[in-house]
Amino acid sequence: MPLPAFTLGDAKLRPRVYAVLRRALGREEPGPLAAHFATMLEDMPIGLLLLDWDLRVIWYNGEAANGCAVWNHGERRAAALNPRRNFRVPAALLEACASLKAQREQARARNQTFVSRPVLVSDHVLGLHAQVVLRAIGQNTEQRPAFGIQLDYRRPRGDRNRPLSPGAVAVLSRLSPREREVVMGVREGLSTRRIATEQRRSPLTIKTQLSAIYAKLGLGGRTQVAALLNR
Repeated sequence: MPLPAFTLGDAKLRPRVYAVLRRALGREEPGPLAAHFATMLEDMPIGLLLLDWDLRVIWYNGEAANGCAVWNHGERRAAALNPRRNFRVPAALLEACASLKAQREQARARNQTFVSRPVLVSDHVLGLHAQVVLRAIGQNTEQRPAFGIQLDYRRPRGDRNRPLSPGAVAVLSRLSPREREVVMGVREGLSTRRIATEQRRSPLTIKTQLSAIYAKLGLGGRTQVAALLNR
């Protein structure tokens, strides 16, 4: 099953993103600029995780912390944990990074060009999918590359293979992880009771949360939410 949703490395967006970054880097101090980027990436509706060459954690956002907690402990136990305080990179992701690292080292030992391809790692039961990419810094062969991981956590449903539009991603970024789970159920056409069953909460809780979501997004009901996320 392929990784769903979207990629931050979209070929059409990349030149524009780089141009914006160059302008920003030219007029801002590195410290505050890094804080701005970290705040922006924290709101992304997909887990982002960066490991150095030695597989040590450099940075991760809240969505990655939640996904890793579920991957490591299962849904029920993860719900009772503080995901940042108990953060640990899942063994499956470390193994994928180690495999990419070994491939690159073997290619260098043979004086061969290493072509890095994304590695997909999945736990279909939990609805977890990750894309692991070995990222180099331009043509700099002296600087060690790092491992970039995009982690998607959604319970396995039919919506998983349907890509999200940029507009839908923007909508999801305004919601909490729990709220995203609810609206993704709405997107798939699930009833309130079915969403409650999947999330192990009461239908009344889901109804209350839906009312809050409608108010937050300025929408009139389920039909408008589904239309917004499916367009």
